[in-house]
Amino acid sequence: MMCEMFYQLSMCADDPDNLQLAVNSFERCLRDGLTQVVSIDDFAGWYSATTGRPCCGPVTIVGIMLLQARYNLSDPEILSRMLRDRAFRYALRLDGPHQKPPSLTVYRTFRKTLRERMGADFIHNNVLKLASSRGLIPDVELQAQDSSHTRCRGAQLDTFNLIAAAIRAVIREVAHDIGQRPAALAAEWEMSRYLGRSVKGQVEVDWSSEAERNRLLTEEVQDADRLPQLVAAATAAAGAKLSPTVTQAISLAQQVAHQDVERLDDGTYKIKRGTAKGRVVSVSDPEARHGRKSRSKPIVGFKHHVQSTLQSLFVTGIVITDAGAHDSAPSPELLDQSVVVDLKPDEVVGDLAYGTGANIRGCAAKGVAVLTKVSGASRGDCLAKSKFMINLENMAVTCPEGHTTTEHTWVSGGADTEERVANFKFPKATCQACPLAHLCNSQTRKGGRRSVKLSVYEPEFQRMKEFNATPRAKGVLRARSAIERLISHLVRMGLRQAKYFGRINVQYQALMTAAAYNLQRIFTLMVATQPA
Repeated sequence: MMCEMFYQLSMCADDPDNLQLAVNSFERCLRDGLTQVVSIDDFAGWYSATTGRPCCGPVTIVGIMLLQARYNLSDPEILSRMLRDRAFRYALRLDGPHQKPPSLTVYRTFRKTLRERMGADFIHNNVLKLASSRGLIPDVELQAQDSSHTRCRGAQLDTFNLIAAAIRAVIREVAHDIGQRPAALAAEWEMSRYLGRSVKGQVEVDWSSEAERNRLLTEEVQDADRLPQLVAAATAAAGAKLSPTVTQAISLAQQVAHQDVERLDDGTYKIKRGTAKGRVVSVSDPEARHGRKSRSKPIVGFKHHVQSTLQSLFVTGIVITDAGAHDSAPSPELLDQSVVVDLKPDEVVGDLAYGTGANIRGCAAKGVAVLTKVSGASRGDCLAKSKFMINLENMAVTCPEGHTTTEHTWVSGGADTEERVANFKFPKATCQACPLAHLCNSQTRKGGRRSVKLSVYEPEFQRMKEFNATPRAKGVLRARSAIERLISHLVRMGLRQAKYFGRINVQYQALMTAAAYNLQRIFTLMVATQPA
């Protein structure tokens, strides 16, 4: 009897309380909230009434995409859950037993079409507009920016296997273009050993011998260098044209072959010490790079840069860069994203990385002030420049002991600028009579005098120093920590690991993760403000 009753029950009988869904859970609130994010009118003209087969509606598929981002699921996992997870089916109103999610092909095709027609930020922007229309983002004026890292999906290889993988990619691309088997083409070029999973397993090398290691490395570099001639001859013999993918593969092989090596006097190569700037770490994901979050924390892959409000905690901008990019590099792009949804801040607060002169000036050009701490760090055992009072109006500099100088000369502002800056110098007698002479810098310790060279961005630095001296600064800089908690939510939702290859695809993942987070934030705030 119980068995008969169970199979007679319809999915329409599902109740969120019976499913033990919290009142602010994503699935429970998505059931009514999805149509406020997207509507069927957004997809007018996508479908024809006379062609194709019946399938899930576009609004339902968008709901599946949000559930996937919310719970960090792969494409097969989310579609499998849609068949058996009653909470997911309740969220998208798949109440009938015959209502099924789309196939994997349909799902991926819809996602690709949505990105091409509406843009990768379509859903993210719609969620922010919904939050703004509900009055849930009252704290737009002051926002924060911060960053963390995202590991790339591509395989990270050592130098030997990285060069081999790049050569293998060229062989496969050329073989495909000329209609030949990769194994046959590799044998013709005498490069069959590169088709294995690891070149180290295809050769006999005494890895304890540096000479043996250098011999293999030299052979790999030389094979990579002769690829352009081999490819040109093969395509000419087959009467084929050099495709863009082959050109890109050859360029990548040339790059990875020379980025980690240095040429010796006898014409051979060895692995050089250190890591080259902009080093490619993966052939399958060539946009991933080496970087550092701090001196003791290297990262590989990408960085996600986030801009958010500080009290309502909504993500108003999110940008993916390679791991080698400076934290402040995408600040203008983050501001541009917030402008699209009418959430542009008047001020942004960040850590010391965002206090570069170029970033402060660039954001000021967009009408946004950057607020950050002033670095008081000294170089070695010298007094930091921040300890000196700089008066740009009167062109005077005062040291910590109260001595003031106006003597200055104009010198170059740096290698990357043609501007000239003032270099102030204190009298030698004053410096030697000063009780801090042994602490000031190396010149005063040697009997010389202290000099203070201004920066090209000195006006920006002085305004920041003035802000740090105000009573408001302490509270504003302390409030910045809210964005760190927000980023930890995004990381738990899967932003620490890239699901896709390539920076553009990882950017889409970041936007969808932010959209799902913001939508969950809307549900939480709306339930919290409702009467009991």
